Amino acid sequence: MRATSSSFLTLLPVAGIACAFLMSELLHAQWPDWRLHQMPLHSTMEAIGGIASIAMAIVLLQRRDESTSRKFQSLGLGFLAMGFLEVFHAMAQPGNGFVLLRNAASFAGGVGFVLVCVPQPRRHPSQGTWLPWGVAAGASLFGSWALAFSDQIPEMIRHDRFTPIAVAPQGLACLCFFAATTRCLLDYRQSQRPEDFIFASLALMFGVAELVFMYSVPWDSRWWFWHLLRLTAYLLVLREVSGGYLRTMSDLKASLDHTTRVEGALRQSERHLRRNLDDREKMAQDLHDHVIQSIFAVTLNLERCRRLVSTHAKEVVVQLGMTLADLRLVIRDLRLYLVGLEQPITNGRDLETAFTSLIKSMASPGQLPFRLEVDPLAADRVTPEQASHLLSITREALSNSLRHAAARTGTISLQFETDHVRLTVSDDGIGFQTNALQAQGHGLKNMGARAKRLNGRLEVLSEPGQGTRVRFDLPQESSHASD
Repeated sequence: MRATSSSFLTLLPVAGIACAFLMSELLHAQWPDWRLHQMPLHSTMEAIGGIASIAMAIVLLQRRDESTSRKFQSLGLGFLAMGFLEVFHAMAQPGNGFVLLRNAASFAGGVGFVLVCVPQPRRHPSQGTWLPWGVAAGASLFGSWALAFSDQIPEMIRHDRFTPIAVAPQGLACLCFFAATTRCLLDYRQSQRPEDFIFASLALMFGVAELVFMYSVPWDSRWWFWHLLRLTAYLLVLREVSGGYLRTMSDLKASLDHTTRVEGALRQSERHLRRNLDDREKMAQDLHDHVIQSIFAVTLNLERCRRLVSTHAKEVVVQLGMTLADLRLVIRDLRLYLVGLEQPITNGRDLETAFTSLIKSMASPGQLPFRLEVDPLAADRVTPEQASHLLSITREALSNSLRHAAARTGTISLQFETDHVRLTVSDDGIGFQTNALQAQGHGLKNMGARAKRLNGRLEVLSEPGQGTRVRFDLPQESSHASD
């Protein structure tokens, strides 16, 4: 298989040259005196070729593959010079400048191709920036000179034939293209890279076109044939550029789709994480404000029982019965909380009942008595979610009073003000310095977090010897009023 491939690669240039000669001779034999003076068609073909060549140069000069970058740089510079000169040739009128621009384009392209056969020193990185601009500028200056001063150019056509001065650059270009064909085929044999075979085919077609040019006559069938060969090569160039562009766009689209999917997954993970963090924070708040406070109330009753066990046995029995009932309620509330079946508060009467049950469960007989004052209008303006937070804030404030205030009386008040519902938990205890709240624990932090969640305002007012007042204002616009 390897031998077959090598033989094919060896025969490819020979077969290409033979086919080109055969085709051109058949055309000339069929129409020996045929001439087609069609400048618009010629200019269009050359302009298409020049634009395709410049596009190919841009693609090749952008390649950064370390193993082939120097080859692509040489080919890119050749395509660039050839493309600019082709465009100027398309603008020229028949004459010496017309032929000279054609010869210069072929010679520049041939030099760019043959440089792949020559070991090249490593270029300084800055050369990759200015060298293409220099080549483009040089080709543009030469093209402008050939158009402006065509009368100073040596004779290129004599007696309807190309002169030796016109043929010589084409001969050199032909040799350069054939040498590049051989080199690219050898590279393809070793690397099996598709681009090596493509460049070999392009070099072969360009070389054959230059060979046919040398014995053609302007505007005859062979002259148009070699233009057709060059145009075919340029169309192959354009196809390669378009294919590369489409592959790039496909890769970019695939990359964009992948990025979009990753971003979507990240956003979903972020939402999931935020939801988990919110659930964890809510769980911590609810466990602290509900279960722990209920257990604290049970602890107070047990401490009272311990003090009374030796002197008031009957009262201890009563207290223990109440404590057991409270523990059962704690267990029930914890179980309902864990399975998400907390009993909602649907109206003002339920809220007032919940406040009453809270006071009974936390303040045992003989402890600090709390008076409850609930305005029915205020209670009816509180939604079930808001009621749950209000009860939690009340439970925390009540727990702090029972543990720290040493008060004689206390009040829980829910009233409707002009533009808000106000919850107040107050006692006449020993009070404290409010600047000590800088070292607040979980309870006060949870109260503040719940107030923020309801867009309300929480204040803790106290002075030593003046009692404590916890006041929370729930804006009327944030509650679902039921007028």
